[in-house]
Amino acid sequence: FNNAEAINTRMHTLELLPGLGNKSMWSVLDERKKGPFKSFEDISERVKSVHNPKKMVVNRIMDELQNRYEKYKLFVAK
Repeated sequence: FNNAEAINTRMHTLELLPGLGNKSMWSVLDERKKGPFKSFEDISERVKSVHNPKKMVVNRIMDELQNRYEKYKLFVAK
């Protein structure tokens, strides 16, 4: 979450996390400007629309492992 960047002018890597939509992404980015996140719990406390960020990351990793044709890889090497 602290190092997430834009993929292109229309898409951000945070949008690739299952369950994290456009509004939540902007909330995360706004909170990140105030200071880096210290833990998954810190994300949940500071961004009310993100309830379980650890589960989002785990689900994304599983998606990348199960779908070798996934266009964008955030966690798994190609």
